[in-house]
Amino acid sequence: VFSDVFWMIPLMGFCQLALFGGYAIYFPELFPTRLRSTGTSFCYNVGRYIASIGPLTLGLLASEVFGRYGKVESWRYAGVTMCAFFLLGLLALPFAPETKGQPLPE
Repeated sequence: VFSDVFWMIPLMGFCQLALFGGYAIYFPELFPTRLRSTGTSFCYNVGRYIASIGPLTLGLLASEVFGRYGKVESWRYAGVTMCAFFLLGLLALPFAPETKGQPLPE
């Protein structure tokens, strides 16, 4: 039943918004002092622009790709596919520069 998944909405929101806490700590450590604010803002806003196509992609996946499975199942499969992008981010994380114990670049 479609209403059975409503308990997942707060959990999904928490997991998605929890990333921003880490960004506020990590991004400023990547840039020298004179570019720190600009670099952090650039990273935030590029991510925001890329994420803005998410709702369109979700709708296209549900209607065009998974539409043959029925209304509820198509949205479920589309949501799972969209969540797989978070897994891609986790796979890329080990390749990010380590900043622990490093001096801030001047």
